[in-house]
Amino acid sequence: MKNIQIISNKLGTNNSSPVIIWIDRTILFCFSILVFVLPIAHTATIRYLALYIPVALLILRYYLAKDFIWIKTSFELPLFLFFIVAIASLPTSVDFHESLDQIWGELLVPILLFYATYFALRKGTDGLLLLKIFFLSSFLFSLYSFYDFYRHDGTWPFITYRAGGLRDPGGGEVAGLYHTMVIPFLFWGIFYFKKIWQHIGLSIILVINFLALQITFTRAAVLALGVQTVLIIGLLLSEKRWLWSLIILIFAISVSFLYIENKMFREMHTHKIPTLKEYMTLTPKEIAGPSPTSMEQRLAMWKTAIDKLSKNPFYPHGYGRFLFGKTVRTDKNKHFTYPQTHNTFIGIAFELGIQGLIIFLWMIGTFLWVCWNYWRNAMDDRTSYMSASLLTMMVGYWVDNFFGSFDGDDSKLLFMMLLGIGMAVMHRIPKERELSNLR
Repeated sequence: MKNIQIISNKLGTNNSSPVIIWIDRTILFCFSILVFVLPIAHTATIRYLALYIPVALLILRYYLAKDFIWIKTSFELPLFLFFIVAIASLPTSVDFHESLDQIWGELLVPILLFYATYFALRKGTDGLLLLKIFFLSSFLFSLYSFYDFYRHDGTWPFITYRAGGLRDPGGGEVAGLYHTMVIPFLFWGIFYFKKIWQHIGLSIILVINFLALQITFTRAAVLALGVQTVLIIGLLLSEKRWLWSLIILIFAISVSFLYIENKMFREMHTHKIPTLKEYMTLTPKEIAGPSPTSMEQRLAMWKTAIDKLSKNPFYPHGYGRFLFGKTVRTDKNKHFTYPQTHNTFIGIAFELGIQGLIIFLWMIGTFLWVCWNYWRNAMDDRTSYMSASLLTMMVGYWVDNFFGSFDGDDSKLLFMMLLGIGMAVMHRIPKERELSNLR
């Protein structure tokens, strides 16, 4: 009860009126559209309509029903402090207006989506419905990847074309991240959903997502999937699912030796990666070399940001992924300088200083810790499913973000929406039911 702050004492008033029912269904319909279109490019107008209409209706709903209660999530303090440190970067930002836009679009809007999803869902089945639409979207997304891949004469063993689905055809990186976000929910669904047709359907979509991830040819996504696999094995072992743990371990080792090591990471066999000691003494230009690969470009970008940070670790250059390029790009180094660091963690340190990175890591740790606690103490299959899926998804998401600045745009919105769905099902709805039973 201590984590429930009652805003209104009129819990349950008028919840069954036709107007309230219509509002609830309209909100769920809008969120269904949102979770479907988030991975699709050029849908910004639809996304914002599908976000802001539910927000407005949610406010109206609580005004009419008079049943709003604030149920804390443990996320409020780190989110608030991260917002404060982002605001504090404005006076020293290299582009004040861009930082202001980024604070709204990349920080406040995702938080708004999290809480809108968190407070809007009425029943646990509402969250499962949104996940089913999420699965359908990934299925269609993957099918388009296959179509686009063959249309451009792509070949499975070698990189001739990176399929990016409906998000980034020819790019693949954001699409790879997307698949690492949906795969955990599909995988754990096979364990926690009971009906045979659900097992078959989820297995088919899971395999299709695996194949679609492969044709993105994104090393970061494959590495993220590998870390997710290690976590999955650990969770299965803790549940004493010995056979499944062994099957997945054998599969992972076989794939690593027979395919990934020989083909996906072949570039790493032909390019010398500097040792940490060498890396810290070389200049970014020396790291990049005359004809830098994508790996060498990233290493050079990171070193550029680290060199800037070393001069004043607490200096914020301004919130916004693309301010890195505006700060460091010159005519002499633009052949290897990306407009962003391609590493969310180094990027946050560059944008907000070490103090911003510390709060950012605290926020991530809070997400993981809360989900871990729900998994460890789960009393029902639904909570076990949501917590295991969120844990696995988040681990992959942050591993992928170590090699790219992906914590933004539709990827961040999807991350926060999935977190909102999970926290509504695991936390808010049971707490409201508990409070209602005590009345």
